[in-house]
Amino acid sequence: MQRKKMTLRFDLDHPEDRQAWEYLQGLHAVSLNRTMVAIINQAERISLMKDEFRSIIREELAAALRQVPVQPVLAEPEGDDGMDDTIMDFLDSFS
Repeated sequence: MQRKKMTLRFDLDHPEDRQAWEYLQGLHAVSLNRTMVAIINQAERISLMKDEFRSIIREELAAALRQVPVQPVLAEPEGDDGMDDTIMDFLDSFS
């Protein structure tokens, strides 16, 4: 059997470290090692599930958006309605 050793240290001055330490101390687990392995593996499974959910949501959203009818927006024709001259005359009255 091949074993790897790892040391985990908590800086109780940091809130996240303190929270993790208090959580582990509250478990009263028979094997803290087995508990840590289970927590790490569960975190990995959750991460993979999140990625899969995001992928599914993207695919479904893209499929739904492809079904939405798209209507082109027509730009208003630029005509000389005299409004620009009226605005400029008004602004010129302040000088």
